[in-house]
Amino acid sequence: MSDQKQSFPWMPAGFLLGLSVLFYWKILFTNEAMFPWDAADYFYPTFGFVQEQLRHLRIPFWDPYVLSGYPIIGDIQAEIFYPPNWLLVLLSPFSSLPYRLVELQEILHLAMAGLFLYLLAREYVESETAALLGGVLFTFSGAMVARTQHVNAIDAMAWSPLIFLLARRGLLRKDLRYSAAAGICFGVQLLAGRWQHSVYLGLLLFLYFAYEACAGPLRAKLWPHWIYWLGLIAGLGATLAMVQIIPAYQLGVESIRSYVNYWEVSAGNDPRSLWTSFLPNFFGGINNAPLRVAYDLTYNYVFLTVPGVFLILCGMVATARRRDFFWIGAVLLFTELSLGNQGHLAGVVYATPVLNLFRVSAAYFEIANMAVCLLAAIGAESLLANDLSRRSQRVLAAILALLIIAGAAGAYGPLAVNLPSWRHALAALLVFSGIVLARFGNKLRTSHAQWAVVGLVFFDLWFYNSGQRFNGAPENPSTFMSADYAVGRKESLEFLRADPQADFRVAALAEYQWTGNGWNLWRIPGITGVNPVALRRYYDYMRVFSHVLNVRMATGGEDHNTNSPLADLLGVKYLLLANPEREAALGLGPGSKYSRVFDDSDWWRIYRNDQYFQRAWFYPKAYVLPREEEVISLLSSSWFDPRRILLLEQGAVPTEGKQRLEALSTLHIFPGNELQLTEGRQVSDPYCAQPIPMLGGWGGQGSEIRFTVPSSAPPGRYRILVRYTANELEMSSLGLDLLSREYPWYKTALPAMPRLEAVVESAAGSQTTLPASLPRTFGWPCHEARPADLGEVAFVAGQNRITIRSLEESALNVYNISLVRMPDGPAPQAQNFSFRNFSVSENRIAFDAEVGEDGFLLLNEIYYPGWEALVDGTPSRIYPADGAFRALYLAAGSHHIEFQFRPPYFYWGAAISMLTAILFLISLRVSLWRRRLTRPAD
Repeated sequence: MSDQKQSFPWMPAGFLLGLSVLFYWKILFTNEAMFPWDAADYFYPTFGFVQEQLRHLRIPFWDPYVLSGYPIIGDIQAEIFYPPNWLLVLLSPFSSLPYRLVELQEILHLAMAGLFLYLLAREYVESETAALLGGVLFTFSGAMVARTQHVNAIDAMAWSPLIFLLARRGLLRKDLRYSAAAGICFGVQLLAGRWQHSVYLGLLLFLYFAYEACAGPLRAKLWPHWIYWLGLIAGLGATLAMVQIIPAYQLGVESIRSYVNYWEVSAGNDPRSLWTSFLPNFFGGINNAPLRVAYDLTYNYVFLTVPGVFLILCGMVATARRRDFFWIGAVLLFTELSLGNQGHLAGVVYATPVLNLFRVSAAYFEIANMAVCLLAAIGAESLLANDLSRRSQRVLAAILALLIIAGAAGAYGPLAVNLPSWRHALAALLVFSGIVLARFGNKLRTSHAQWAVVGLVFFDLWFYNSGQRFNGAPENPSTFMSADYAVGRKESLEFLRADPQADFRVAALAEYQWTGNGWNLWRIPGITGVNPVALRRYYDYMRVFSHVLNVRMATGGEDHNTNSPLADLLGVKYLLLANPEREAALGLGPGSKYSRVFDDSDWWRIYRNDQYFQRAWFYPKAYVLPREEEVISLLSSSWFDPRRILLLEQGAVPTEGKQRLEALSTLHIFPGNELQLTEGRQVSDPYCAQPIPMLGGWGGQGSEIRFTVPSSAPPGRYRILVRYTANELEMSSLGLDLLSREYPWYKTALPAMPRLEAVVESAAGSQTTLPASLPRTFGWPCHEARPADLGEVAFVAGQNRITIRSLEESALNVYNISLVRMPDGPAPQAQNFSFRNFSVSENRIAFDAEVGEDGFLLLNEIYYPGWEALVDGTPSRIYPADGAFRALYLAAGSHHIEFQFRPPYFYWGAAISMLTAILFLISLRVSLWRRRLTRPAD
């Protein structure tokens, strides 16, 4: 509130840092606890790879270790250009990144969050202690500490109070320096990789600027300047972050992130979660209490303590009495938005550009949490620092008395039994009431009363929020997963590292340390990983032989085909299995192409596959299909042999190799043609980001799909291909509970795998395919659809009628039925070719090739824009092949081939960011020069 110039607030900063160390002492000083879940198995390995690249003075463009390779330069959550993360390199310049440094980084950001909230609160209150209370509440609130698994969310939330403070000063003081500083901090926040929070903060700033311009005391002086200041903040922040924004946009276009539907956008908090603001065990799960309701506390836990909630209400009253209704409105609006489809504004959010790009509306509460902590600071000063009238004191005393009576009435009834925190909340209310009444009676000084409340609030927050399952998993971080350990063991890693070859990848069906991003720590290429922006082509490819969740493999045997040739094509030489009892179910017993080569502690087994692809292969001929979707579908067929067949897409074929291409004609039966159904219905998929036609709820035993093959189809052999979803889980995806009220099958969990057969009737007679078992899918969404090959049939001249019949009691959504005409003869086998002298690094692959005829080279590295190829020093176009890989056209002879990842979009973004920084520094220098010229002489 005071405009006087102040030095850095060392005391509040030291106080909040000290409380943070106390709060997380077990994390910082022992090996008995660690931040769990995403922090450990996603962020830590990702940061580890980035730190390894930066400490060797390399920009991390391409990550070859997870997901068979992906463009980490476009992954905003890797925080490559986030300045505070560069300290990780300085603190560990000669060794791999230890997890404790990641935890320390996050704890420092939590302390920063409290400090910046303190500074913002000082704009509204005179009392330093009241402002400090707001900072303590923000740092250790349930909505903050429950999110420790999301490192980038904590990093981004820490900056929001400072950005708001600087933006507010720039607006109300018409000071360009503050607005520019807000823009710079906004750019830093964008580089922290939590754009969802940054957009929500932008919405808050827009609403605040508009409120001040329309209803604030300086409204007559703010038009139209508030629009310019807001544009400056957004523009400066965005241009500074372009080095990350443009690569991220490219990755977004190519990734599964484009699959965002209404139900994912509108997934919100349960309204009952607001009870946890003062009853932390309302859902259970805190301090080892049993879960009363099976909820994810990451979002549905917002504990603020009983005194904190009372002070928030006092803050609302105080601001209303000042005729300032902005923060009350902000709390109500962002809390309502956080409820998603359980509130009233989900449809508005989904219809609003930019806002509809982000999953989980529950994140809106991040802004509401900042607002209520600010109101708590205002309430603390109003209640304890200002001299209230005797009437106001009596009213407040009466309210506290009524609350105590109500709490006491419930302390010995069913409420206390069902809610273990009820009596603790009553005790906190009694102590808080005693402090307030002592202050009203002038038995406590203002400062003493405020510090007493700070202590009470911190104790409550420490008691319920420290060392919980969401921020203190009882694991040893040095052995849980690190450069030398996986699940507490190092023997399996040592075996894999002992292989002198560097041309293979590893698949794992084991604990999530193995199926996550640990490959980045171990420097071993794996085919799995966890990433919300996994490449769409790779995701589709993996789903042919395994259902996946962000490319984690399924662990059940019937849903993962270990003997698939697609695993060979990926270069899978080793497969690691946890729990040997699953060996037979996974097809790893006698007759498998995998041979057991290592046992670890009678739990982990490693199998070797000698049929894996060693980086490259050559084909004298390629087959062309209309789109990637048909290519992926045909990969599922038994006809596909990766050593003889290469599949290209019609829109990307080499003109110089036309004579070596054969187009496979494709007939699209559904959607597009009339079908007869004995069960289910044809609807527009309500759970897809872009609603598409589907046959919903089909698949009961004996149910049929009948259609007539178009008369334009030439006689010949055809493959019947379908794309479908068949859910394996009772409730696996956001929003399905509500959606299943209209579409009952969406709540179906399949006890058995679907089995289908196809019958063709024609003038030549009847033919029936062998029953085809269809692996289930991870949920119902259309982007989880898997392809299946129902077999090969022959069509003759005249009418051909097909019946697809379900042989099991199941439920499917069918998205596509197509017929692909097979070649008349077998694919030719390449004879004379060899590849040698491989030189491989993260962003470059070079080797020599010798081929005896013209044809196509396949490199089993993931296709992505930004890779460039040189053949004998001459640029050569890279073509997507077999859905996910890279191919070149080669003429007969000897060649030197080089692939390099030099994404132009990174250089565009870096140029914009650098130019913005230079222009800002020049303008700052000019501004300082002008100030010196105008300064009065001594």
